[in-house]
Formats: sequence, structure tokens, C-alpha cells
Amino acid sequence: MNIHEIDWRVEPLHDVIVGIEAGLATIRQRVEQEDDDGITVLDHAEPLLGLGFVAAQAYVLGTWTDLNRIRDSSARAPVSKTACYATDSITVQDGITRIHVINAAANYFKHHDEWLEWPSNETARILACVGITKDTEFPCVQAAHLLCGPAWRLIVLHQVVKEWREHVIRALL
Repeated sequence: MNIHEIDWRVEPLHDVIVGIEAGLATIRQRVEQEDDDGITVLDHAEPLLGLGFVAAQAYVLGTWTDLNRIRDSSARAPVSKTACYATDSITVQDGITRIHVINAAANYFKHHDEWLEWPSNETARILACVGITKDTEFPCVQAAHLLCGPAWRLIVLHQVVKEWREHVIRALL
């Protein structure tokens, strides 16, 4: 067994996800106590959900790196990030995997403040395929709803990337 086959990242990702879910619970509770509107919840949830996507993206990128280290140890050619992210047993839209959406949502969250206008790049293309455009008020909330359900249970995101890693390692080794 190659050391890179061991999933060292899954438990730290779980810890991050649990922390973000605690933050989301606090936001919901505060809004209920203050009898605030739903927009406040969305406004406060957007950055936490964005951080959740970034954490999942880091896990996915680490998986791609691990996969190529394993392949390198047996003198096999590396797999591109594009091919790796496309290797998912579930697609959200035709040709768009859950991993594509996670990666695009994370990229949106990290870079949207520097966009003077909505870009015409791969991130925007993937987001548009799942209905997230320049007119979407809370893109990370919408992406979380798509992948995790209306309660934004990010533990679902954790499960998605964990199962994807197992699938990718089996399929591309």
C-alpha cells in the first residue's frame, strides 16, 4: 500500500465542517431570538458556507495530488485536475459533477470581491450550468442548497468528497 492511499485529510475536514455547522446554528438561533428576517440569515450564512466550500476544495485538491503521487510511484502518467474532477459517480447537470460545483463555488467565494464584472471563465460557466449567475444574490447559499439540501447540512458535503475520493482512487489508479 502507498502512504498516499491513506486519507489523512478526512478527519480535519470533518472538524472544519462541524465548526462551520456550529456557526450556522448560532446564526439561526440569533436570528430567531432577535426576530430578524431571513435575509440576515442568508447574509451571515454566505461567508460560512463559502468557507465550507473552500475547505472541501482543499480536500479535493489534496486528493488529486495524492492520486498523482500514487500513480508516479508506479511510473504511471499523471491525471489532470480536469479529468480527476470529472470522475464522479454523480453529475448535477450534464457533464457537471458535484466536484465541479464545489470547486466553482470555492473559487467564486475566494475571488468574487476582485471581479469588477461577472467573468467569462470556467468558474462562471460551471456556476451558470447550475443556475448561479451574476444575478444570484447568495451563490454559496444556492450551491449549498443544491448539494446539501435546504438546511445546508455541510456534513453532506463532507460525505460527498469522502466518497468521491474513494471512487477516484479506485477508478484512476
